[in-house]
Amino acid sequence: MRVLIVDDSKSIRMLVAECILTLGHEVIHRESGIDAIECIKEKSVDLIMMDVEMPGMNGFETTQKIREINGDDWFPIIFLTTKVDDDSYTKGILAGGDAYMEKPISPLRLQLQITAMERIYKTRQKLKQTQNNLLAANKKLLHLSMFDQLTGLANRRNFDETLDRQFKLAKREKIPMSVVLCDIDFFKIYNDSYGHQKGDQCLADVSLILSRACARPTDLACRYGGEEFIFILPNTDLQSAAVFAEKVRAAVAALKIAHAGSKVADCVTLSLGVATYQGQFKSAEEVTKAADDALYRAKEKGRNRVEKA
Repeated sequence: MRVLIVDDSKSIRMLVAECILTLGHEVIHRESGIDAIECIKEKSVDLIMMDVEMPGMNGFETTQKIREINGDDWFPIIFLTTKVDDDSYTKGILAGGDAYMEKPISPLRLQLQITAMERIYKTRQKLKQTQNNLLAANKKLLHLSMFDQLTGLANRRNFDETLDRQFKLAKREKIPMSVVLCDIDFFKIYNDSYGHQKGDQCLADVSLILSRACARPTDLACRYGGEEFIFILPNTDLQSAAVFAEKVRAAVAALKIAHAGSKVADCVTLSLGVATYQGQFKSAEEVTKAADDALYRAKEKGRNRVEKA
């Protein structure tokens, strides 16, 4: 444990420190309540042993301030004092203290008190670890609920929520927002020819290119379903979105993933449809529908190309 000793008497501090160090714990010394508060702001401690009667801020006042600063981050505070009457005891407990040790201090009782506090410390450490594990599990669950496991891209739920948010922002701020819908050409034939394992690897490889294409933190690449992917490009006009889409198409073609069954190339390619909200659509769904219509035209015109709405 890291134990903070607060006492204006150097001899008391040395006596308490010696007993604590013998048990293998770390010790920090402070001479006043104000110094103790500054220490708490800078360092974490597991136990405080504090004199009640000190110049300036006394032990009760210091304890109240420490409890205010640390909030729910609780650790035990033991008062060292000659005053053990009921009134003093009541004030100390109500101020946020947890126990009393009467001066002059008995080294044996002090060490036994530290041993008892160590049990509390170990329980707190286990609780913190449990809390950390729970936070990590919740974070993992949140990620799983918002991202596609195979590709690592945002999933359909993530897309729907982000599109709705970005559409409302674009409408309010009167700025453009583009959507790029893309489809791997003849992917069913690829799956049938090379098998589902190769098909999954193809999806993962293409997804990596799509993810890298998102240069801005606000851009989002999503797996829309099956071999379909979709981008949300906030504050992007139609021409810029079309340039973006062409770069994505070229990058995927540059992977040179063999596709003997393709009718447009000897490698895996993308067809892409681009649509941009510039005040003309009433809903986010209409932007997506416009991108889907543009994608349909790209396929009709021979695939492996970009078409604008």
